[in-house]
Amino acid sequence: LGSHLSPAETACYLTSDMFYVEVLLCEDGGVEDVKLAQHKEAPVVINRTPVTRTTALLLLHRLNKFEEFSVKLEHLNSLYSIPVDSETKIKLHTALRCLEKDLVKISNLPRPLKYCNPHVDTVLSGRTGKIIQWREGTPMSLKYFMCPFDLLEEKPDAEDPTSGHTALVTAGVSSSLQRLPMSSLISQPPQIDTHGLPVFSELGEDNSALLPACFIFKLNSPLPVMSSFVHKIEQVTGMGICEGGLQKTFFPQLLLDTFVRANGCTNSWARGDAHFVMLPENQVHSYILSGTTDGVTELEGVLVHHIAFTHPAHVPKILDLLRHQSTFNTLLTSCIPSEEPSRDCVSDLDCEVILHCNCSISVSFAAHDDSLALLAVNVGDYHRISCKLFPAALADPSTEEYLSRVLRRCMSIPMTMRALCRRLRKKPFQLHSLEVPSSTSDENDTLATSVSAEADASLLTSEEGGNVHGDA
Repeated sequence: LGSHLSPAETACYLTSDMFYVEVLLCEDGGVEDVKLAQHKEAPVVINRTPVTRTTALLLLHRLNKFEEFSVKLEHLNSLYSIPVDSETKIKLHTALRCLEKDLVKISNLPRPLKYCNPHVDTVLSGRTGKIIQWREGTPMSLKYFMCPFDLLEEKPDAEDPTSGHTALVTAGVSSSLQRLPMSSLISQPPQIDTHGLPVFSELGEDNSALLPACFIFKLNSPLPVMSSFVHKIEQVTGMGICEGGLQKTFFPQLLLDTFVRANGCTNSWARGDAHFVMLPENQVHSYILSGTTDGVTELEGVLVHHIAFTHPAHVPKILDLLRHQSTFNTLLTSCIPSEEPSRDCVSDLDCEVILHCNCSISVSFAAHDDSLALLAVNVGDYHRISCKLFPAALADPSTEEYLSRVLRRCMSIPMTMRALCRRLRKKPFQLHSLEVPSSTSDENDTLATSVSAEADASLLTSEEGGNVHGDA
């Protein structure tokens, strides 16, 4: 960045090839105001009423926090550090502002509420998630997912929420020309289609431009995404998630490796393939994560850092897919402890968690006298999670609805299994048909096969439905 004083030494200017910051000085050497503008534009006074995050540049000056101010300028400069000429940068910046305006319009459209908590409802059900507006040095961001444990840590009015999943809305280069909007594509007042979304104007020569660039969702932390979801996202955007290609890995292992790195822990707490989870009342469960051997390609995944797109209509569909994937990840990682249990702990329940596809998980465990039982979890999306218990002798509609409600509320498989065990202990069951004969191992294998077959049939025929009654 360049810098210079005004002739009268009443202002200091920090400039780049795309923007400049005007710092108005007081006679006593203090800072009166801070203004920001692109070249060829009048400087804009940073909004200071009420005192909010938008006063960051001014406050940093007044507090003499010049290193932090430099970081802000570095972030601001990075928005323009795209390897294209200045004219293309200006057009791309205009397209990004138009996208942000349309996302705000989409966010403000009326819609039915699914949760009584407005903040939770906006994040989990809003078409654009919770919008955190563009401010000095930081692009607009969308918060699109949070689990119940995030709610315990987050203050809804926090200026920079750190919990949950967010994505920065920014721009980057593309290997091919993309048509990006140069004006709002939503009429005022907006026309609404049958899906509750606005009717967008068609892109043409008068309202768009062909640029060697695209819009980008930059995820706040890399997200393990199953190949099936990658394919769906690419169908929405018409673009590859990563033009350079992504290395595919067996998804359960990818998720485990990512979780270990993100939490700064090691595999020292994993005894073999089992993960020991500490629960209330000093209970301990052990979990093994695996996937079915059939359809191996579908159970592959990639680590996604950013997603390219070109149109505001892509955003709600992308966020729904990211929420669905994040729901899966939350359920599976609930079986992985972030802290090492004590060495002398003994498991009260041993479970195997099997990922079948992008809409079903099964948890096998020993119910009574080592007889095999299985909890099948169907995940339509975050709002539609349902449970079914096998064999049928263990289950009844009230138990399955109870387990579905528990899982939707806590998003934790171990907590749900704990609730199931408590439920089974309280209610007598006729389990004569489940008793494992002591004669031969072949009969044991037959029992396990029959339970698995019964569950698989349900997973294949079950609807991706579920009923949510204020489970936030």
